[in-house]
Amino acid sequence: MDADEIRDWRDCYDEVYDGELRATEERLHEELTDQQYITRDQLEDVVRWKLNGMPGRRGGNVERVRTVPDEFVRRVSEAALLVADPKIQLKTLQSIPGIGPATGTVILTFYDPENYGIGDRYILDEFLEKDGQMGVTDYSDILEALRDRNPGNFDLRTVEKAYYQRYRVENDVGDFGDL
Repeated sequence: MDADEIRDWRDCYDEVYDGELRATEERLHEELTDQQYITRDQLEDVVRWKLNGMPGRRGGNVERVRTVPDEFVRRVSEAALLVADPKIQLKTLQSIPGIGPATGTVILTFYDPENYGIGDRYILDEFLEKDGQMGVTDYSDILEALRDRNPGNFDLRTVEKAYYQRYRVENDVGDFGDL
């Protein structure tokens, strides 16, 4: 995609982006940037955002997050944000019950949308032509693909939104219930 196409697809994404989900993303970005860690309550919001359309999985993952103390979530997330290696960051975040690689990418993206994008099965298929769940080792390749496909110096979240939305439309899959 060229820069205009990225803007157009990003705008299509934003047109259908649920207002509550958008507000959650914006609020968490501000809070995480300020704090440099995530709290357990904030992490529950991330899980609700990511698994919005999957109430069974969402509820189960929120319950798993609740099994650990807030201080554990804060320290683990603070440690993850101290390093610049996405593999180490995701592996560290995965030590929190209820957090897998895809949800870990949401935390990183909400924290720093300039340098991270959300990874999921659609982005995995689009960039790496892999079918299935995204793994920790896939994320560096996804970020590299986002950087390589960024002709307009956009933040990576913008590029990811554009490719995600185009993939959804062209493949008639996913909706904001899949976030």
